[in-house]
Amino acid sequence: MSNETKKEGKGFMQSLAGIRQLKNDKIDVYQSTPRKKHVIKAHKDFTDPVSEFNPITHNIPETSQHSWFHHGVQKKLQRKIKSGQLNIDAILDLHGHRKHQATRELESFMRDAINMQSRMVLIIHGKGFNSESEAVLRPLVQHWLSEQSVVLAYCPAQPKDGGSGASYVYLKNQRG
Repeated sequence: MSNETKKEGKGFMQSLAGIRQLKNDKIDVYQSTPRKKHVIKAHKDFTDPVSEFNPITHNIPETSQHSWFHHGVQKKLQRKIKSGQLNIDAILDLHGHRKHQATRELESFMRDAINMQSRMVLIIHGKGFNSESEAVLRPLVQHWLSEQSVVLAYCPAQPKDGGSGASYVYLKNQRG
């Protein structure tokens, strides 16, 4: 071996100093990846070209559903929605809002989500621990969602996204 080759080999070995061999070179495809979340701000002068939402009725039934899936939503997709495997396109936080204010924010948020062609959104309504008697916003949100034709499904979020204090909402595809 020539001197030049020995120098290159020595230089190469020095460049590897501090590097250790991997024990396992396999990739975990089931590892959860951080999801990009967009927060949609409400616009004051917004008119909805897509559709008008059904107005909220203030006589909310006591037995509002915690989960609802349109009959056309496949079981596999239902499992993905329930387990929080779908990317959340937008988030609305209603903590501290009163009924009327929450309804306005919810309508504005959904218009923006539809215009941005969002499919999966997260609505944080809280668990109702600070309410005087029982939860106010959760049944209000769930009742309102159940009356909207653009909503294909909603269910409680996973603990990492707020648990029973938040709801995953799956929307119809508005493209085309």
